[in-house]
Amino acid sequence: MAEPILKLSGVKADIDQYHILHGVDLVVPKGELTVLLGRNGAGKSTTLRTIMGLTTLTGGTVTYKGQDISRWPTPKIARSGIAFVPENMGIFGLLTVRENLVLAAVNGPMDEARLQWIFDLFPPLKKF
Repeated sequence: MAEPILKLSGVKADIDQYHILHGVDLVVPKGELTVLLGRNGAGKSTTLRTIMGLTTLTGGTVTYKGQDISRWPTPKIARSGIAFVPENMGIFGLLTVRENLVLAAVNGPMDEARLQWIFDLFPPLKKF
């Protein structure tokens, strides 16, 4: 098996006095789709926020493209190619879907061909 693009090993994270993540292990293979499922309060958002450095990692490691990013600041993580879209839809609520996609394009310009590919992949976005 090839080196995973993202790997969490024994990840622990707290929010205030609450221990939210208790040793999360996760492997995201390169070129594959990985889904994080769970009931409300299971730690899905905390896991994503911890990967991004928005929640403090209290144990374990986060590895991206073979490099330990566990202690990187959030801006450096974002510049490395990892993105996080919070569930609060009001952050860029005044922008159109197209404007949000163009804003999110960190790996070069968002040209019409790339936008069309996204709209073909997610047809409901096109109507917005």
